[in-house]
Amino acid sequence: MGKNFHGARTEVFWDVTDFPIRTTDRSYLETLRSVIGNYGYTGPLRLRAYGEKKPDNLGDGITFELIGEKFARLNKMLLDIGLWELDTTHLSLTLTNVLVIAENIDEDTSFVSVSRNLKSHARNCLWVLPDDYEDEKIYRVKLPSANFIWKWQDLLDGNEPMSKDKVSSMRCKTPCDRLG
Repeated sequence: MGKNFHGARTEVFWDVTDFPIRTTDRSYLETLRSVIGNYGYTGPLRLRAYGEKKPDNLGDGITFELIGEKFARLNKMLLDIGLWELDTTHLSLTLTNVLVIAENIDEDTSFVSVSRNLKSHARNCLWVLPDDYEDEKIYRVKLPSANFIWKWQDLLDGNEPMSKDKVSSMRCKTPCDRLG
């Protein structure tokens, strides 16, 4: 019998510059809560956002890091994920979801290895990729390790995550994932 992560806390790391929400009728927090709630993730939600400019409709109670340069945002996000992972290691029996929404994660960053470290028996890893990931990025970027992977618009539209077959097919197309 599998573990039920639906009522578990969800920790979100989100690059809001690369993954903006275009409408302003709801906050980022409300939108994300609604979207992941459609998949049954109804537990407490903690959001850390990173961007060039703080969106007016971000929402209350969100940690926001104002960082203009893309590589600096990714590095700060990596640092925060690593510190969060260290802080929660002692809670290894507590079921937790971790959702990472970040674009253009080239193989020379540490996101892929961090994603492998995040997966555990008590941690459900959810990853969001840019809509053009397969078409433009598949030959130079490794796929992160995750329990579920969405493309951005699919997540916002309420579509299912990519199937395991689709993810496997994408991994076969990624030259740097063929080894090991």
